[in-house]
Amino acid sequence: MKVIQTMADVLALKADERLPSFYVGEVEHQFLMWYIDQNEGESFDEFVLSSHSCIYHFDKEEDMQMLIDNIDALEYVDIEKVDGKKYYRIGLMHDHQMSIIYLLEGTLPQKTERWLER
Repeated sequence: MKVIQTMADVLALKADERLPSFYVGEVEHQFLMWYIDQNEGESFDEFVLSSHSCIYHFDKEEDMQMLIDNIDALEYVDIEKVDGKKYYRIGLMHDHQMSIIYLLEGTLPQKTERWLER
């Protein structure tokens, strides 16, 4: 799992050539929207999302444990398909703070992904 709280984190995700550009673009867009909404005068490169309201990229099956541990905070599951590739966008709400999990199809067990699609 990668925690994304800064633009440097987004750039590190972009450097991973295994990830589709549209997917990384979605993560970057989310970061930009939160920067516009939450910044308090800091520059784009200085902006840091709080640990209670950040973006996660799941890249291993073991990351599912974080989702299980926060199942009561599950707010929504969006499923998108671009160029024949599916990804999930999962919102978790804690004390009026939203965190978003992004993951590509095939990251979690098939049974879990089917459950997310309900």
